[in-house]
Amino acid sequence: MPNRKRIVCTALDRSPLFLKPQLSLREQTGQMLLAGFDGTTVTRETEDLILNHHVGGFILFDRNYENPQQLHALTRDLQQVAAASASGLPLFISVDQEGGRVARLKAPFTEFPPALGLDRTRSEDLAYEFGRALTRELHDVGVNMDYAPVLDVHTNPGNPVIGNRAFSTDPHWAGVLATAFMRGCRDSGVVPVGKHFPGHGDTHLDSHHDLPWVSRDVASLQTIELEPFAHAIQNGLEAIMTAHVMYPAWDDRLPATFSRPILHNILRGQMGFKGVLISDDLEMKAVEHHFPFDSFAERAVEAGLDMLLICHHRDKVLALHEQLIKGIEGGDIATGPVERSVERILHLKSKLSPFPERPPEPAGWTSYHQPVADRLRQASEYPS
Repeated sequence: MPNRKRIVCTALDRSPLFLKPQLSLREQTGQMLLAGFDGTTVTRETEDLILNHHVGGFILFDRNYENPQQLHALTRDLQQVAAASASGLPLFISVDQEGGRVARLKAPFTEFPPALGLDRTRSEDLAYEFGRALTRELHDVGVNMDYAPVLDVHTNPGNPVIGNRAFSTDPHWAGVLATAFMRGCRDSGVVPVGKHFPGHGDTHLDSHHDLPWVSRDVASLQTIELEPFAHAIQNGLEAIMTAHVMYPAWDDRLPATFSRPILHNILRGQMGFKGVLISDDLEMKAVEHHFPFDSFAERAVEAGLDMLLICHHRDKVLALHEQLIKGIEGGDIATGPVERSVERILHLKSKLSPFPERPPEPAGWTSYHQPVADRLRQASEYPS
């Protein structure tokens, strides 16, 4: 029989969203999963992920999107299935929507230029308006989590994956501008997820295809890579995504995603981060080609991850869920870290904005958000 464990978190007990504080082991471990799925409507397979695997949330791609009204109906239906589940917990509905080349949701969503254009003006006000406008559109269609801002520093012009997605070439301004963007997200009712900890800006390889290294010494890592994250954490950043990158000055065995010295000792201990820690996609070649998949759950919990992201294959979501359950039942995964992860997840969910009941009105986006995009584009030498 599945274990039933009390999740002790007084902040949650006061919220009407969390009147069922007792979660089974299967429900707890399910909350640690973020899944991609196919289709533009709720399918039987997607319902199964919610009702029987209790996933904590979903990530959207263009395969889930036809138009804003359809997307609003999809996210509404997903949340309604979740509300009818045993736990009744809401879902994180997330997306990669940064502006520039990383924008999963296309027209009539506003086309914003890449963030690096802000490095010319270094205007916190414009960075705030950028974050608020971009995520207002997400909120209108029921998306409550955005994998932005990028907190990597653009220090390597040959970097194949970050480049103009970063806010600055300077660590201080990368943190200041991204934090202003973050405030705009929060004011629109969307949870910003800072990425890619501890910094992907100096790599020569794309972690989608291989395992990159950053060969800086500890002092350089502290003053360059960590500074933007430190600034954002000090200003209330609630969620962070990890990098599938090696930092041998800190850990010469494991990439940051699976590294306890980096995630637990540095991020949680040294930097004081208390929020939700999310892996980058665990189907990326940086981890998939270098570590056995059946070790992922144990490695993730040991390192200090709270949520595990699988963007494409449902069978891998199910396999990770079983890894977590069997690992705990067999004593290979400790229950304490899992319970603390679930507390952090539920605490963040208790602060989610209400679902927008009215369908979106994209005409209003053009009127109010296109001028922000135009100001960003005028300030930038980096065309969208």
